[in-house]
Amino acid sequence: MLTTALLMVVLASVIIMFACESFDDATNHLGRAMPPGVKGATLNAVASSLPELLTTFILLFFYRDVDGFSGGIATVAGSAVFNAIIIPCLCILAVTVWGVRQADGSRKRVPFIQVQRATILRDGLFFIAAEVLLIVFLSDSKMAWWMGAAMMALYVVYFGVLMRQYRAGRITPPEAHGHEPEDEDDAPVGIVRAVLTLNFHALFFRGLPVTDRRAWATLAASTGVISLACWGLSWAVVEIAALLGVPLYFTTVIIAAAATSVPDTVISVKGALAGEYDDAIANALGSNIFDICVALGLPLMLYGLTFGTVDLSPDAGGSADVQELRLVLLLVSGVLLGIFLWGERIGKKKAWLLLSLYGVWTGYVVIRGFQRHWEIAG
Repeated sequence: MLTTALLMVVLASVIIMFACESFDDATNHLGRAMPPGVKGATLNAVASSLPELLTTFILLFFYRDVDGFSGGIATVAGSAVFNAIIIPCLCILAVTVWGVRQADGSRKRVPFIQVQRATILRDGLFFIAAEVLLIVFLSDSKMAWWMGAAMMALYVVYFGVLMRQYRAGRITPPEAHGHEPEDEDDAPVGIVRAVLTLNFHALFFRGLPVTDRRAWATLAASTGVISLACWGLSWAVVEIAALLGVPLYFTTVIIAAAATSVPDTVISVKGALAGEYDDAIANALGSNIFDICVALGLPLMLYGLTFGTVDLSPDAGGSADVQELRLVLLLVSGVLLGIFLWGERIGKKKAWLLLSLYGVWTGYVVIRGFQRHWEIAG
């Protein structure tokens, strides 16, 4: 049974990765006339963070207890740590090992990537502000709907800052690149490739131009497939937690968090290999703000309005894991922000430092998981 659950995690991760690419393609078309700051904070954020949002919805609404709520928080928190540590690390290693793609198609290795300090400071401070807000709310014994609304309000403030910077010229649109159509495969080959990569536009509208109506159809198909994958992922992490005899919190904070972060990883690494360092790192940090404020805030608000408050009192049984997470998450985020602000150049040394930090984080979660297993078994 454990093998089946682990295979489901792998399958769900692959499906989420390909389906999110189709989702991203559709949102890019629908938001083609939007300013980059607005598009990045809305459509792109939803495209890369949709798995976290759907997984949190499923865990909170279909496992309506403290365990389900802690699983939702752990998925978002673990994804935030994964995005902020592993994604920049992979971006750095990708450009230093494989190299950046040049205009002539060749690749050139670079010793470091350089990210604007203002971008790191802006997104990093909002990320920590979102965590502080979550920590303050978790200190209460009950989570109410208005707390979710307050987290979403913080995202509105972040969105307003992006808009203001865009209007002031601090966020500049990317250079326009002509669309290079992919080579058309023979019909059978093209259909098989579309099925394997979940390219819904190529599957349903092969050879036809992208229109708003077709983009919306692709968006709907992608969302449906991602929802099914997140359902399977939720079942798998619940099953693994039951088989290992640990609270759901411990399987979601590592396994579900990593699985739902696949789209962010793919998008950021592709951007880094194309030389778009600032966008690659900013996407990882910016999506974290969306994860905490919207992917957790929206389900919490709707759950509170529908079923009432979530009880986190000690008698509810499971609040200790959630309460412990808040300080560890803030500590990791503070160290991470310090690493990014320690010089604008990020090379291999910082990449290995980031990887070591994630190793410490993972080790802490695993050790606490074993401790809780022995507490429950004893």
